[in-house]
Amino acid sequence: MEALSAAELLFVALVILLSYAIRGSAGFGGVTVPLLALILSLKILAPMVAFLGLVSSLAILRYDWRHVVWRDLARVMPWCMAGAAVGLYFFKTLDARALARGLGVFVLGYGAYSLWRTFRRPRPFRPPMNVITPVLGAAGGFIGTIFGTNAGTFFALYLDLLGYARQHFRATVAAILLGLGLFRVSGYVAVGAYDRDALIACAVALPMMIAGALLGNLVHANLNQTSFQRLVAVILFASGVPLLLR
Repeated sequence: MEALSAAELLFVALVILLSYAIRGSAGFGGVTVPLLALILSLKILAPMVAFLGLVSSLAILRYDWRHVVWRDLARVMPWCMAGAAVGLYFFKTLDARALARGLGVFVLGYGAYSLWRTFRRPRPFRPPMNVITPVLGAAGGFIGTIFGTNAGTFFALYLDLLGYARQHFRATVAAILLGLGLFRVSGYVAVGAYDRDALIACAVALPMMIAGALLGNLVHANLNQTSFQRLVAVILFASGVPLLLR
């Protein structure tokens, strides 16, 4: 972070502000890692985003913990932790360039899918949850750990399939991300990921994360959700291309 120019620092601040405004508006999601990976190493970004996610989940649960659906939280968390453990192994053994290219593939695919989904009329679909729970839990833990991305999309899909109301939905997603965040932060500490550069990144990013979350809460009521989802999908897709060329 110290080696960044003033323009690059401004870019970092704006991306974090935007990302957590998105999370504050939509309840989950964000573009922190795909965009910041253009100028920062994923070895710094992954532990930084894990820390920011942990703090933001704690902030939500400070008021909403009574709405957590503990039954479904308990069902998905073991699979989430298993996926995170595998992701932590690959995070430790792969170099930053390989991580960036892998993230690029993931972001391109997910961005294209997210954009396509906004143009499709939703159809009633009730897949077997005894199959979906381990798949989405493990995928969220793995993707969130190895790439440092917000894994809330997987858990939001899990809870959406269960059909919960907004309060229960938001609180349970936050509780799942809190559990994953505690595991990821502990794992990153164990493998020495929180070095001096990562700690500086956390300190710089925290105020911007708080400001973005507050901004997201303020504008949430005035947003067209479909248009907003399309914007996020386009940003994700566009940011995946340069990652593949790193």
